[in-house]
Amino acid sequence: MPTITNAIQYSDSALAKITQTTLEPGYNHTRWGDEDLEPVRCEIRDFYRREQRANCAYCREPIGLRAASNSPVEHIAPKSRYLQFMFEPKNLCVVCADCNENKRNREVIDSLITGNPRLSYPKNSARYRIVHPHFDEYSDHIIKAKFLYLERTQKGGHTIYICNLNRFIRDFGVSQEFWSDLEILAERERFHGG
Repeated sequence: MPTITNAIQYSDSALAKITQTTLEPGYNHTRWGDEDLEPVRCEIRDFYRREQRANCAYCREPIGLRAASNSPVEHIAPKSRYLQFMFEPKNLCVVCADCNENKRNREVIDSLITGNPRLSYPKNSARYRIVHPHFDEYSDHIIKAKFLYLERTQKGGHTIYICNLNRFIRDFGVSQEFWSDLEILAERERFHGG
């Protein structure tokens, strides 16, 4: 099952604000951070915090339950590249500040697959280069062992790369506890036929 099984359904007030914002002359992706959109961002953040059980969609580590700075709203397809999807419910989730900073506005839609992603939001998992929290089962693509992330698929590998998921081990190395956890994980994978 994907990380996110339900996409946000906006309140009437949020829908009205979104409609008003997108019809403004000069509307662009920088509008996202404006003060008048704070209630919309809060509604999105609060919904996905609950839906994701307060875990980052990419690294699966805990995110902030109160502080907005450690649970930023993530635009899976970057809003700077795909303005028309800035408020698309299936393009939204919450992530930790580190994954948000690492991923930034990198391209995640596979343009080699036929169809123009600029016309409508791609709802097929195969259209994405990364593990999409609305469409993909995370464990089908990535094995997570404490702070080590191992790819199972090319999509998992690209997610690990684009979000720098192995940043903890890269910066701090590994401990004996890590090796014990890795041995347990390997045994579990053998037992479950992974």
